Amino acid sequence: MLDESKFDVDLNLWALRIPCQLCKAATRILNGYLLDKPRIKPITEDPTCQKNRYVILSDRVQSHDLSEISPQKLDELKKLCEVQVIPYSLTLGYSYWSADHVLKQILPPGVEVPSSFETIGQIAHLNIHDELLPYKDVIAKVIYDKNYPRIKTVVNKVGAIANEFRVPKFEILAGERDMVTEVKQYGAIFKLDYSLVYWNSRLEHEHIRLVSQFQRGEIICDMFAGIGPFAIPAAQKGCIVYANDLNPDSIRYLKINAKINKVDDCICAYNMDARKFISQLMEAPVCENNAECNVSMLKACEDCSVQDNEESRIENTRLGVEAEEAHASVSGNVEDAQDLYKNIHTFAAATKRPSDCCLQENGSINGAGATDVSRRKGRH
Repeated sequence: MLDESKFDVDLNLWALRIPCQLCKAATRILNGYLLDKPRIKPITEDPTCQKNRYVILSDRVQSHDLSEISPQKLDELKKLCEVQVIPYSLTLGYSYWSADHVLKQILPPGVEVPSSFETIGQIAHLNIHDELLPYKDVIAKVIYDKNYPRIKTVVNKVGAIANEFRVPKFEILAGERDMVTEVKQYGAIFKLDYSLVYWNSRLEHEHIRLVSQFQRGEIICDMFAGIGPFAIPAAQKGCIVYANDLNPDSIRYLKINAKINKVDDCICAYNMDARKFISQLMEAPVCENNAECNVSMLKACEDCSVQDNEESRIENTRLGVEAEEAHASVSGNVEDAQDLYKNIHTFAAATKRPSDCCLQENGSINGAGATDVSRRKGRH
């Protein structure tokens, strides 16, 4: 257990009793001689009289006669009002000191103090080094105490990532035993269970950079969608998004986040292997019905630029031929297909799935047109 009383520091100071209306003038005269401690105001209430205030002097002023203050300043002060010098005691306790200060007092000399951590909503994610594992509980308590209520749960990653979904294992060291949280990025809200899905807050700028390249009305294919850090803002920008992830929990939260951000009509979510997803997406036939379905989907996106049906049908037919020719040359190799399609910047229309059928558990995509498979690479 952490004994918080060990961090108490008692200060024996001097204070001046000054009428309330003269405090501002007094502090201007005593500039440089007032108590200068972070988060502590040098003026406080006088417990004996509501009309007065205590002006607390610096710990450099040790004498009752205030001999450490220049005579010129004292003369100005005496002309302002009658000066009453009184002793003032102040205790700086555990709650005053920063996490870095407290941990330096606790941990062995020479070890690196874990003063930084990743923040995911109300969760603090620590990566405690092996040499500090014996102190993990007290480290977590200090981090929790010094950041509550912004931080309500402190976790530490356990072992290496070994599962196919790239989700670390965590142990909860302090606070609430609840791993469900919300993250806000670039105007979007993302709800997630940090113990079940992949999330990396440090990729925020990369998310913004790539989404800034999308144009409203484009069709975006996200093969590793996660909970939607690309898909949600792309849909908000007016794009139609086909989002896939192998982790069923990621897709579940992607659909939740699409509804929270009111873009569920612009996102089709799938739960299958990325190779199978993109292969089926390219193999799906292009038909005239696709144009009509896609126009309905585009209209559901408030900011999406929708062309008239005739222009969409002509464009879909032209790009559908390009997609079929490209797919014929791929011979089933998904990586080659990804390179082949990376220069296609206008996309054929695709069929919108009903909202209750967006998650394809056993994996088949019907009626989808050509789409961009190379907007980005790798997991986010």
